[in-house]
Amino acid sequence: MKGKKMMALLLGVSVCFSMLGCGNSTSAESKVTESAEAVSSQPPVQETVAKETETQSLGKVSCGIHQGGSANCAAFLAKQLGYDQKYGFDLELVVTTGPNVYSSITADEMDVGFLGNGMAWHYFEQDSKMSLLTIDNLTDDDKLLMRKELGYAGDGKESLDTFYERLPGTTIALDLTTTPGVFWKSLVSAINEGREEPIWYEDVEGAYPEKGSNEKKVNILNTANANITAAMEDSSIDGCICFGSVKKGLQENGNYTTVSSTRWHLGDTITPSQYCVNTAWAEKNPELLQAFMNALIDAFDYRADEGNWDECINMAMKFDQLEYKDYDMTAGYYPTHEDLKNWFGTEDGIGYTYLENIRNSHMGSNGLTDENMKSIDDIFLKDYLLNACEK
Repeated sequence: MKGKKMMALLLGVSVCFSMLGCGNSTSAESKVTESAEAVSSQPPVQETVAKETETQSLGKVSCGIHQGGSANCAAFLAKQLGYDQKYGFDLELVVTTGPNVYSSITADEMDVGFLGNGMAWHYFEQDSKMSLLTIDNLTDDDKLLMRKELGYAGDGKESLDTFYERLPGTTIALDLTTTPGVFWKSLVSAINEGREEPIWYEDVEGAYPEKGSNEKKVNILNTANANITAAMEDSSIDGCICFGSVKKGLQENGNYTTVSSTRWHLGDTITPSQYCVNTAWAEKNPELLQAFMNALIDAFDYRADEGNWDECINMAMKFDQLEYKDYDMTAGYYPTHEDLKNWFGTEDGIGYTYLENIRNSHMGSNGLTDENMKSIDDIFLKDYLLNACEK
């Protein structure tokens, strides 16, 4: 599959699946205070970690995170697990939105922060004041589920050739106007790559990619994600594309096989979320930044272990003021330090493909061209990441 051909289609998926960022805009200083108080009111689950190393603090690091997604937020977990104290610094969490993280970093009001893909292209502007520290998780919430009696292997084992042969004539329920529609269009494009007679379907704007024979048509029930569970009670609906709690519920009832996801079949088009840093602050505080990265990567490893997911959710519920059922830890792939070493340890690692995807996602808009955009080498402080992975 060719990543460039699929890039524009997957952008909407990636933006939507970044951790929620729906807070109100306030100053970074007030948010730091509010968040520090909120976090301090909840003692770390593993207090022994914080007491492992009695060292003089290197200082404070203010870190912007998004509201509502704390169970899979590595910075939040690092704070709760005491990893900041382990590495000799104080982590202050700023609960805000992606645009506010960007604006606060740019205004020198915040040190580091979590960014989804909606703001990530700002790295590559010539006058950008932020650098990239690491990618976070590979967002992977939209899934194609098929009825179990249809005999799909599932778990990403089906090839695009299998989909080309078996999907025509079936009926798939999804919302064509939101991220499942983007995912579906991307999957159809991938399936059709290099084929003379493409499979096709009726999109909201007409036949996609173009009207073909009835033998190659996939039928669509266009309905909101919230209606998918009820729609699947109709036995004439063969499968669905859904996300969030709807997806989780259908996966758990045992009647469906998960046959496709972004990571399984569209992996080279992923534009992952990331952690960013104020470039000037990084230059002035290399030891403190390395300590932050060490703590963050420890949290990456903790989060990647499925055995810790219940604890991640339990830590997050009070902080987010949400219930257990509101969390879905299967919505992303969470890399370990070993993954990151493999992805970025060599020039041809797939991590650089992910970064190219971010760079390319806004090329041609906002006056950005290949000639006037910064390169990955210009904006990626990879040594801090690789050092943290080797510690």
